[in-house]
Amino acid sequence: MAIFLHKILLFPIKSLDPVEVEEARISPGGSLEWDRRFAFFRKSDGKVVSKKWEKTLYGIRSYYDLKKGEVIFNYRGLERGFKFSQKGEIEKFISDILGYGVEFREDTFRGFPDDLEAWGPTVVARPTIVEVGRWFGIDENESRLRFRTNLELDGEDLPPFWEDRLYGKRGEIVWFRIGDVKIGGVNPCRRCPIPVRNPLTGEELKDFRKRFEELRKKTLPPWAERSRFDTYYRLTVNTIIPQTEAGKTLRVGDKFELLSGE
Repeated sequence: MAIFLHKILLFPIKSLDPVEVEEARISPGGSLEWDRRFAFFRKSDGKVVSKKWEKTLYGIRSYYDLKKGEVIFNYRGLERGFKFSQKGEIEKFISDILGYGVEFREDTFRGFPDDLEAWGPTVVARPTIVEVGRWFGIDENESRLRFRTNLELDGEDLPPFWEDRLYGKRGEIVWFRIGDVKIGGVNPCRRCPIPVRNPLTGEELKDFRKRFEELRKKTLPPWAERSRFDTYYRLTVNTIIPQTEAGKTLRVGDKFELLSGE
């Protein structure tokens, strides 16, 4: 089965909109350059501002020009463009929207990942995105935006949940290569409240988590390592990338290869 890299999504600012790119370099810290490179933190307590708890973020659209280092924010028709270097101006604009002070931080080494043990790009098979969307009567793109995955694989006759092959028992790493980049699959990603909500409005889909867990358990493929499912509210794969891969580039169309015996 010929499997290839179908899509690359980067999330330059944590919890805001993605940008689809044709290629992405590996950062010195083993993540994708520009992915979660920036994040907002609440000045009062240093807590990261996340869609997990700050629903106002759902109303902010963000558009990026990574080559120029620019972002445009749109909130209820109010639109402003900034250089990423305009830290103070960005902080004031977002603070005014949220109603409290925020700090705009940057990390070019690894960014601000959720999983501090498996900080690499998340991976999913496109048929998985399509199938889960079918469960809830939502289209492929909405399903994709709900799960916010970096790397999407595809291939002829690739089945849903194929990516469940890319992790093993706790403590094991399943190594694979996309193009010339070596990546290790670590665990099935435990989902947060974000997939429950419409990615553009924040409106919650009733009984989403309950139905998701029921169907995930029912359709869990035989190749999935069941010991990793303390909850069936897991989808996509968290990874690591060795620092030896820093500077290499992933490109849409790159071939996938499972590395056995490593």
